[in-house]
Amino acid sequence: MRELLLSNLRSWLRKSSAGYRKRAERRPSPSLAAYHWDGSTPKENTVGNISATGAFLLTNQRWDPGESLSLTLQRKGPPARTPEHRFSLQATAVRRDRHGVAVSFVMPEDADLRLWQNPLQTPEEQAEPESILREFRVAEAIAFLRRICPGAAKEMKQLLRERLSNYRLENAVEIALHAEELLVFEPGARKMRAHPRLVIRILEDGSAAERERALQFWAGLLATCCTIGKEDISNHDFIELMSQMTGSQVSILSAACEMAATYQSERDALEAHAFQCTVEEMILIAGQPNLAKLALDLKRLVELGLLVRRDSHAFLALQREADVTPTSLGLQFFARCHAHRGSPQDFFGPPVEPAALASSD
Repeated sequence: MRELLLSNLRSWLRKSSAGYRKRAERRPSPSLAAYHWDGSTPKENTVGNISATGAFLLTNQRWDPGESLSLTLQRKGPPARTPEHRFSLQATAVRRDRHGVAVSFVMPEDADLRLWQNPLQTPEEQAEPESILREFRVAEAIAFLRRICPGAAKEMKQLLRERLSNYRLENAVEIALHAEELLVFEPGARKMRAHPRLVIRILEDGSAAERERALQFWAGLLATCCTIGKEDISNHDFIELMSQMTGSQVSILSAACEMAATYQSERDALEAHAFQCTVEEMILIAGQPNLAKLALDLKRLVELGLLVRRDSHAFLALQREADVTPTSLGLQFFARCHAHRGSPQDFFGPPVEPAALASSD
């Protein structure tokens, strides 16, 4: 009888400990604020304390328990303009008192939020808004990558948590979160999957990007890697091209594709009419005042098959204009890097026939 009682007691203790969840550690972050929208105006609420699961907001708002709300976390002050300085999420009010409202965060199931766990930071540094926002962004990125590559969830987590430097981690997170935004309105976005090899290549190579435009290109490629059904590897060649481009080359190709008029060729391909920029314009576009390096950028884009070959590129310093006509491949590449899955014709809109272009001149 005694053995039976002890056995039942041990069983009860095991079940109790399994069902017990340690309360997430809460800490104050004096400089952190949570914004909510009241009509067309953002309202700032001081964050009394925050944990990995929720926060207590010092506010005059009186949200009822169970009410859903949208919050944006950032440093106190005017609304932040850049994504790395803010984080938006859904929350649910759980209780309120005369001081404010306690909210519970609604995070993805696969989120791996690690507040207060950075051994390289002091407690004061961990409580800084930038550190908190960084952890939220990393957790959101990991959840997204786990969703699109469920078979490589461990590898994705290891890449972001262990293998990338702080600078490259910020870039990889921005690529992942921007790709997630691009997929929001895609039909069946939650069911989309991507080939792990392509995703890892994008994050590893893209995290070394030096310009925001390049990060946007990488995000577009990541978004179009995501498909429903069989994993699509059609982006492989575009990823290979992107991996060989510098930030200034991305800027040059962007300007060329955005400004050049297009037409349907006899072989039913989308082509660009000859397009030129002044050397001064090219310097501003590329952010490259060195004409010798600028000429090398143009040469490289020609070698990659993204710009039409012109002998004049080598003599840029002796000219007033530079030819930056994108090739058919360049137009396809540009469209794909903007998360466009269809034909380039659909992306660039109605073509301009040569005769119409001549008459406009």
